[in-house]
Amino acid sequence: MASQKPRIGYVVALCGIMSGLAIAVMFVFGFVPTFEYVTPAFAGVLVYVIRENLGVKYGLVSYVAVGLLCLLITSNYEAAMMFIFLLGYYPILREYIQKIKFVLLRGAVKLAVLAVSTTGCYLLLIYVFGMTELLESSDDFGKYSMIVIVVLAIFAFVSYDIFLGYLKPFYEKIIKTKISKRLH
Repeated sequence: MASQKPRIGYVVALCGIMSGLAIAVMFVFGFVPTFEYVTPAFAGVLVYVIRENLGVKYGLVSYVAVGLLCLLITSNYEAAMMFIFLLGYYPILREYIQKIKFVLLRGAVKLAVLAVSTTGCYLLLIYVFGMTELLESSDDFGKYSMIVIVVLAIFAFVSYDIFLGYLKPFYEKIIKTKISKRLH
């Protein structure tokens, strides 16, 4: 069966539903402090669904739209910024990083993306948005708190990356076939 271009109604519906669901999840769970990293990751997966069905262009446009609306609508700026700086576009970027043949280089690139993105995110949150409590709250852990936070961030990011690796075959075999049937 030859690949056909989806109808505009399908494009608008899929982008609208997935983007709306991403924003709704970010808004509703933005009030739960422990979900400030889970909700942007879930919203990133919804953007990934758009990318897989419609292509990179629609995925990126949806990512930008969700990111801007999250800044305007949600109450948790940290979650919104984590979506914008890393977890929203990473599922799209991951497909390109996975093409690197050398495993160590691929891992280094992923960790570099994590380091640059989170550093930029927290510098912006602290110095532009004035969220200095992010710095002050680290005193509770003691003098090794930053090391613990970095290790936990790497663990969470690697877990997210592994999840995305398992998601792709599951998505291809089960979900995408059901969505593709709706095209016809």
